[in-house]
Amino acid sequence: MLTAAKEMFVQDTIDLSPYQRFSDMKHGLDQQLTLLKCPHGTQIALAMGKRRLTNRELKELELVMLSHGVYLKDIVGDDGESARDKPLIDNMPHYQETMLLCKNVRSGQKLASSGNIVILGDVNPGAEIVAGGNIVVMGCLRGMAHAGALGDQSAVISAYRLRPTQLRIADHITRPPDNEVVSVKNPEVARIRDDKVVIEKLKI
Repeated sequence: MLTAAKEMFVQDTIDLSPYQRFSDMKHGLDQQLTLLKCPHGTQIALAMGKRRLTNRELKELELVMLSHGVYLKDIVGDDGESARDKPLIDNMPHYQETMLLCKNVRSGQKLASSGNIVILGDVNPGAEIVAGGNIVVMGCLRGMAHAGALGDQSAVISAYRLRPTQLRIADHITRPPDNEVVSVKNPEVARIRDDKVVIEKLKI
């Protein structure tokens, strides 16, 4: 099954500047997004006032937004200028087009997009994910994933549990050895380094 990417919507800014503690800010963002009920794919800017987020805090806020099916458009300081420095995953190339899927991908299904693909669920064995950009799976990736399908060797594939039958980035292919026992329980990211696909621990 080939699923076309949906048009993204743009929403006004959410003001998080009144929150002093980050835990309150994170909870407040979750509550506001629950009340807003934005369409999937909405892009939202966050106003932070004078506060400057750490990279970890920024990633945590992005994960809250992704859990509601929306995307971070920008971080805005008290001067109205962008205060955003880093993406969710270090050195991940930017693509304007992003497809969001909030369910598991079953065996025999194929999901394709010319941009990024974000999946809030698992990718089961026998499923295929093909993206011109990056692939982010907020679950277990056990099928085949092909990022940078249009030739972008800087694209990445990340998952909470990376257990693929095959990984492809641009024209590079890798697969786990037969009968390999995997014990890693941390989120991981696959990218090309020194002309080969390597898997690294994802720091969030």
